[in-house]
Amino acid sequence: MSSIKTTVLLWILLSGGIISAEGQCLSAINPIGGSQNLLVLEKNTLRVITFYRYHYGNRYFSGDSPASFKNIRYAGYNYAGTIVGYGLSGKVTLEGEWGYFINKTQIYRGEPERKMKGSGFPPLVVSLKGSLLKDDINRLFISASGGAKVPLRRELQVRDGALLPMEVQPSSGAWGAVAQFFVVKEKPVSGSRYFFTARMESNARNREDYRLGNALYTSLFYSKHLMFPWLKGDWTAIVQLRNELRGRDTLASGTKESSGGQILYLSPQINTTLAEKWNLSLTMDLPLYQHFHGTQMSSRCGFAFNLARDFPL
Repeated sequence: MSSIKTTVLLWILLSGGIISAEGQCLSAINPIGGSQNLLVLEKNTLRVITFYRYHYGNRYFSGDSPASFKNIRYAGYNYAGTIVGYGLSGKVTLEGEWGYFINKTQIYRGEPERKMKGSGFPPLVVSLKGSLLKDDINRLFISASGGAKVPLRRELQVRDGALLPMEVQPSSGAWGAVAQFFVVKEKPVSGSRYFFTARMESNARNREDYRLGNALYTSLFYSKHLMFPWLKGDWTAIVQLRNELRGRDTLASGTKESSGGQILYLSPQINTTLAEKWNLSLTMDLPLYQHFHGTQMSSRCGFAFNLARDFPL
């Protein structure tokens, strides 16, 4: 496998689909960082990934236990996004992340049921990634990146004359910063790889003096190239353990009690390559453990579909 193809595969393995922690107060079923380009690109190589992600929840948790609170019957989102990377040199890559919430929805109980729905663009993320270690002999690679979250809309969304709650806002309208760290270890003989990723997001206050809590996402991956006589094509199976830590949100009046917490996900994934050019993957998110500050809507499950390709220029 060529170095470019290997890099493409490593990258798509982690394509879990989202960009930022916007709307964090509904933390369990809002998008979180997961779609990442692990290693720097070859010089003058353009890499494009598109993805669709869906998540939903229909029960409340208080701490780490189910709660009897039933104000919202259902909450979820549909999100589509794109990540573009360009190799400025063999050691530095420029990246851009953006997307669109087709909907962020909450269905409130009652007669009749009431729906709150937002849609729109989350912040654009622009970053630079650098190679810290490239050990081809021991097949160990380390990279890191840093960048800014640029709000594409500063005002909060209003529907039918009413300001939408932060839980369904596509963006808080605030600036922020993103830092990431990646470690890749390959074992070519067995066709297996190990990855560790970490992503930290920090958010400023918006014009309404609302600030999303900081977030830290860490993931440990194991991937295995599938080699069976009956299996045609290039297939890889991946298992991911992802831990999400989110701090409490703050308002002008103080800390928002029911915000922030921790979720541990098990995310199985299958990846394949088509025509030696296109990489496709399908991922499921299954919560293993959830703990929230106050009472919040928890996560039931989610899935993501990803498509990626390299374009040498």
